[in-house]
Amino acid sequence: MNGPALLALQTIDSHLDQIEHRRKRLPEVARHQDAMTAVSALQRRLAELRQRIEAAEAAIGAAERESASITAKRTRLEGQLKTVISPREAEALMHEIEVLTAKRGEQDDLELAALDDASAAEAEIATVESELHEAVAAGEVAAAELAVAHRQLDDERDTTAAERPGAVARLSPTELATYERMRPQYDGVAVAKLDGQRCTGCHLDLSRAEADAVRALPADEVGECPQCNRLLAR
Repeated sequence: MNGPALLALQTIDSHLDQIEHRRKRLPEVARHQDAMTAVSALQRRLAELRQRIEAAEAAIGAAERESASITAKRTRLEGQLKTVISPREAEALMHEIEVLTAKRGEQDDLELAALDDASAAEAEIATVESELHEAVAAGEVAAAELAVAHRQLDDERDTTAAERPGAVARLSPTELATYERMRPQYDGVAVAKLDGQRCTGCHLDLSRAEADAVRALPADEVGECPQCNRLLAR
């Protein structure tokens, strides 16, 4: 088999694999993801705060309606109190008026608490909106940097891929078929190089005799690593 041509093709394909490996681990990817995570978190917080304001406004409305109802009842009872003669009936009316007054106080407290909660949420919204504006801007910068990094890798990939047809042309159909069949079996590396006594595929050392046997092959032939069974070129 044409060892130099196989090794040349393997070098190209390994470079292409490395480019895609680097693409997944670009620092720009992590920065962009972090920026988008920050934007999403702030958007969720804004939604929570707006829901909190809506709930507070609903509570205020309910308290106001209940207070109005209590006030109307108390006004009616106070009117009745002016017309009663029986001390017992007057005492009952006064007790009922006191109960309504206490309930009205409770509603006032609920309304005040809801107003405070709405005010606090509105103040936080202003802060979160400012942070969101900054986070969106940072996300846009991160996206632009990521696009540049992807374009650089695309250019490197295209330049490297352009070399592949020439390398493939140096192989026979049988050699190419063997190479393509072995690549998936060995994590993309079908052809390794003998570096000293070490196989660059499995990174294990051959014995001196094994290494000498590979070196003794004709220049255009390949051996086989006794450790990992990859094709072994020089």
